[in-house]
Amino acid sequence: METHQDPIDEHATPENQSIPTPGYRIEGGRRYYDRENIAYILPEDDEVGLTLIASEENDRVHFQHWLLKAAFNGNYHSPIEDALVKGIRVLDSGCGPGTWTLDMAKTYPNSTFYGVDISTRFPEAIKPPNCHFKVHNILETNGFPDNHFDFIHQRFLIFGLLKDHWQNVITDYVNKLAPGGWLECAEPAFGLSHNIGPKYQVLINAFDAMCQARGLSAHISNHLEDMFRDAGLINIEHNAAGGSIDDETQLGKLSWEDFKSVFIGLKPVVSRVMPEIESDEKYGAFLDEVRQECIERNTHTMAYRIWGQKPMVAKEEV
Repeated sequence: METHQDPIDEHATPENQSIPTPGYRIEGGRRYYDRENIAYILPEDDEVGLTLIASEENDRVHFQHWLLKAAFNGNYHSPIEDALVKGIRVLDSGCGPGTWTLDMAKTYPNSTFYGVDISTRFPEAIKPPNCHFKVHNILETNGFPDNHFDFIHQRFLIFGLLKDHWQNVITDYVNKLAPGGWLECAEPAFGLSHNIGPKYQVLINAFDAMCQARGLSAHISNHLEDMFRDAGLINIEHNAAGGSIDDETQLGKLSWEDFKSVFIGLKPVVSRVMPEIESDEKYGAFLDEVRQECIERNTHTMAYRIWGQKPMVAKEEV
């Protein structure tokens, strides 16, 4: 297979790249970004020295990866299996600790995978030789040329991209795609959840209010198809998957643990909307009540996946 050469050092690590040094704030023993150009609202606490030592947020994202893989019966839906086996360039944007990137790199050793994230949560040494990571804010120029990647993957940036930035980011992805390449995104689909009880809805309403106050979109999945079309993608398809929160099935238990871990991470912002449950004890008790309500009502949580293709010929060339 021909080796892919890129304009950046494929083996670059945070020691030899320009690294953003965001400010942080500590709330409830968790570390959160406190920087104007980073909208991410979940914790980023992967370093020793905090009240909560070690990577709870990394653990959550690792855990979430396997949950989504099981729910969707795979890591992607784009029709690229044969190309991945032969060898293509893949970008995982907002890769976090790199769980999806690493899983894919091991599965498809002939393809080359690049993960970018605002944090150095990804592995810097122990990784497959076809897997490379780079610190990068996706709102800024990433050093990759246009028409470069055959597949771009992004997942669950509902917590990290302002509503006004989504279209520009998707358009930039399309520019970075080679003609015929595919873009795939996955986000929570709160609007598709069903059998929701009042306590569950209280959390979602608080989350929605917080998102509106911060310029985020809690329901970005409703707009992705239009954004894909506006960016010039064709052959757009989508799918929704999920499962019930229950005590009977492994997927049901995992669904609750993922939901709970997200809202534990969001406690500082949810507590501002709901000050009556601000204490750890009251907040934990309320989450327990939500879980019991979900089990009794057979609440289903859902995620949305959408994929589309860059045309082989640009519109102006037709």
